[in-house]
Amino acid sequence: MTAHVLAQLTASVERIKAHRVAVDAEATRLRAPEFALAFDNQNAHQWCLSVVGDSLVRLRILIDQNFHFVETLGVVAVSRYLFELSVWLKLFEKDERYGLVYYGQLIETQKSYYQSTLRQLYREVELLREFERREDEEQEVLLATAGSPEDRAKIIRSVGVSIDTEAARKFSIYSEQAKHNGYGFQAYLVEHNAIPPAETALHEIENERITFDSEILPRISDLALDKNGKRKRWKWNEKAREVELQDEYDYIYAFSSKLLHATPASITTNQKNLEPEEILIFLRYIEVKVSDVIDVSRAYCVSAT
Repeated sequence: MTAHVLAQLTASVERIKAHRVAVDAEATRLRAPEFALAFDNQNAHQWCLSVVGDSLVRLRILIDQNFHFVETLGVVAVSRYLFELSVWLKLFEKDERYGLVYYGQLIETQKSYYQSTLRQLYREVELLREFERREDEEQEVLLATAGSPEDRAKIIRSVGVSIDTEAARKFSIYSEQAKHNGYGFQAYLVEHNAIPPAETALHEIENERITFDSEILPRISDLALDKNGKRKRWKWNEKAREVELQDEYDYIYAFSSKLLHATPASITTNQKNLEPEEILIFLRYIEVKVSDVIDVSRAYCVSAT
């Protein structure tokens, strides 16, 4: 890396970090408590304003966490995130009803999250019960031939370590806690403390979806539904084209898909990282996008309806 390129990289990073003050100020302004109290989830403009405010908070976090040390995956991931954010913001500018489209997408995302969470919790209970059964059976078999109390204690510890080791190799949220609570009791805790709140949350989201479909969806049918009346699948390339960001989509996604996924092109290659000149291109892109988000936010007035 030449000294000239290094100086450019350093300057670009410092300019990005310098935006943090403006980002924080706008986030504070747009997320005023009085706005949250008066928020109407059927108001398209308020959704746009809310998303812009939340995006500033997210942007502040990105700046704080990703520019102390600049590396390939972080730079590309932030660039892709900012590209997708810019698509949403431009859609809001084009038609405020996209704020309601965003709301619909949010409901679907939350619904999928709780459905996935519940499936995992049910799997957890089944897995924990299975480990409890196996631990009991193995201990019973081995203890039948044990002699002294010391031997019995050693067998119990040995079986416990063996089960804990196998459990650690499974994708389990609660396996570590089960080492201390016991697999059976941990299964009981998941059934009674974790599953009911998730079921309640899913039920509430499903009711919200029903209200959305009956009261809001008809107002955005041309944006959210296809010619057969079914929900359109969100496709970033189509939305990018709609707001004239197709070139950015092609460039950003080509790099991010190669680097962020375990594809043959990312595994079987000698170039595991971007070259300094390529990183500089992405940093300049981030600079522009951060500045754009700040400019967009300043056009919003909290008191507007």
